Amino acid sequence: MPRATLLAAAALSCSFAPATAVLAADYPVRPIRIVVPFPPGGTSDVLTRILAERLGASFGQQVVVDNRPGAGTIIGTEIVAKANPDGHSLYMAFVSHSINPYVYAKLPYDTVRDFTPIALVAVSPNVVVLTPSLPIDSIKDLVAHAKAKPGQLNYASSGIGTNSHLSAEMISAMAGIKMNHVPYKGGPQANAEVVSGAVQLHIPSMPVSMPLITAGRLKAIAVTSTERSPVLPKVPTVAETLPGYESLAWYGLLAPRGTPPAVVAKLNQAIEKALKSPEIISAYSKQGADPSYRNPEAFAEYIRADLKRWGAAVKAAGLKPGML
Repeated sequence: MPRATLLAAAALSCSFAPATAVLAADYPVRPIRIVVPFPPGGTSDVLTRILAERLGASFGQQVVVDNRPGAGTIIGTEIVAKANPDGHSLYMAFVSHSINPYVYAKLPYDTVRDFTPIALVAVSPNVVVLTPSLPIDSIKDLVAHAKAKPGQLNYASSGIGTNSHLSAEMISAMAGIKMNHVPYKGGPQANAEVVSGAVQLHIPSMPVSMPLITAGRLKAIAVTSTERSPVLPKVPTVAETLPGYESLAWYGLLAPRGTPPAVVAKLNQAIEKALKSPEIISAYSKQGADPSYRNPEAFAEYIRADLKRWGAAVKAAGLKPGML
């Protein structure tokens, strides 16, 4: 290569380096948008708003929550995948991020390649709830009942291919039982049907269910984390009966692919600091969620492991891409 060309290339590369450094030093230069793929008021929305307020104070810049529900979280995910990778458009990913590649025939983005992990923010177990009148008080009882009366136990979910659906299918696969799936349009509707006795079982998120559990309208027999939840400390885990079982709802921030590493680092540091604050810990606990910080590398590994977990669960449920 001619010497003049080499010098020009070197000058060009140097011209880019300071720009990235300035961007990282000055970041953020305008309000940060966090896209939430659900309507206002749900757990994901509430957790994001709590964090956004803290980040806004840390950066001295407004952090706004942009609710973009629809298409099983795909609408919101695509918006961020195609956004300018400058750290001003972020995505509060949910566990559905790991499920969708297995149940949709074609996504308008690549789940791994098109995003830059920033930090895992929180995890929340689901809870196995039953109609109170049902004579089942544990996972052991549930398995025995299903084996004694095959095909007579119906479980609700918030929709085909959702976390609540696949959580139940993992129990069925690991315990060697068969339950009938009855999908609904959301967790609250599914819970209502269990309360009425129209179906017997549901595995919703803890925040959605706690008011009904506290009121005695739903019976909690297990949580889906590997350790007991401080919110329901007397309720055992599914894994105490079915070793290896785990199903968590998780929440974590992603940025578009190509976001400068220095910007990612600055965001990550602010999130780590926020999640250690007593105010955030208390506020998340009230939502049935636990702050669960992981740095970009650990969060990327978490997503890879979660993709494997839900891929196996989708296969056990008999679902195939294109069914939704």
